[in-house]
Amino acid sequence: MANVTIGGRTYAVEVRGDTVVVDGHEYPVTVREDPGFKTVTAGGIAYRVQLPAERDAEAGFPVTIDYRPFTVAIDGRLGGGTAPRPLRAAAPGTAAPRPGVKGGVVAQIAGKVLRIKVKAGDEVKRGDVLLLLEAMKMENEIKAPADGKVTEILAAEGAKVTEGQVLLVIE
Repeated sequence: MANVTIGGRTYAVEVRGDTVVVDGHEYPVTVREDPGFKTVTAGGIAYRVQLPAERDAEAGFPVTIDYRPFTVAIDGRLGGGTAPRPLRAAAPGTAAPRPGVKGGVVAQIAGKVLRIKVKAGDEVKRGDVLLLLEAMKMENEIKAPADGKVTEILAAEGAKVTEGQVLLVIE
């Protein structure tokens, strides 16, 4: 288990084969090597990730995720076991708002909700744009990670949200 700090937030992370456990929640992960970057699919969502060379990956190393720069610091050992073990409950106060919400779609970066493009009850397909989030003077599309029905909207237009905050729920 390691503490991983990215974007100013710290998460408890453990790698167990093809599963990564973040703050007590398991995510299946696959990594595909592409020229100049890796495509990391976690929990059904694909990310374009650029990492430093192995020799440069020290404390406070830079990474680029979906063209956004972040600094990552790792304190401890990430693991590397092959089989997932039973989950432990996350420590109180360590997770994002409404952690572990089944079907929860979270903000990948802190910002301001510009426009919500769906309403509760709408049927969506994987990849549909759910809302627009302004961060670092750029509009970011928050897309549906899976097909389903929007059951709850937890953010409002004009609201400021934090990285990892649940914005809406798709079931």
